[in-house]
Amino acid sequence: MTIADAVRRRLRPTLAGLLLLGGCAAAPPPPVAPNPPPPGAARVWFLRQWETGESWITPMIYLNGTAMRASVPGTIFYRDFAPGTYTFSVATCGMDTNQSATLRLASGDQVDLEVQSLSSWTPPDCGYEGTFYVRRIPPQWAKLYLPQLKYLGPG
Repeated sequence: MTIADAVRRRLRPTLAGLLLLGGCAAAPPPPVAPNPPPPGAARVWFLRQWETGESWITPMIYLNGTAMRASVPGTIFYRDFAPGTYTFSVATCGMDTNQSATLRLASGDQVDLEVQSLSSWTPPDCGYEGTFYVRRIPPQWAKLYLPQLKYLGPG
């Protein structure tokens, strides 16, 4: 038996184990909401991707200036709203333009909002707090991100 054969023989179980663990670690795709928004309501989806090199801080999402729920990397949740105009923002240290999203929601609407981090815009005095945005994204983008997100249900 050659040294190469011996190495392959020893590595084979290790590689097989790593492949199995990798398969176990993959999160199942999140389920979509079981039903559409109730009659007379609109649904807003809130998602936040895992962004390599960006902040993992969990800033609070605000609805018209009132705390709603923390934004956690790698998650998605939704909330139903009565028709009306709402402003969604997120706690941030760095200040920029277009950091919040104002939506005029009608009955039956479904909107996707993404909380985004932009560390390159974070001033030095913010430390690890970061610069955050809430931005509307196209539904096809949200569908692409779903397999990477943990579904938190209604929030």
